[in-house]
Amino acid sequence: MAQTYCTTSSKGKHLSYEERVKIEAYKTQVPPPSNRAIARLLGRSPQTIHTKVKRGKVTQKRKQSANGKISIYFCDIYSVVVEQERCC
Repeated sequence: MAQTYCTTSSKGKHLSYEERVKIEAYKTQVPPPSNRAIARLLGRSPQTIHTKVKRGKVTQKRKQSANGKISIYFCDIYSVVVEQERCC
């Protein structure tokens, strides 16, 4: 059975800067909540959160992780990606 989500914003609306900052804060928690949990907290679709996190991630090299790489979400990086896509 398909699960429906109670979203507060209408279809086609972009995430606000404040919502992206909240996503960044949630993703820095240890352990970070799932995209679905963040979607419930923000009243958005899980796919919306997944897409924004995917586009706003930066891969950093670190010696502590198993494969030497770690992905971190930055809301400012997402803003840069969106601006680049709009102008080209």
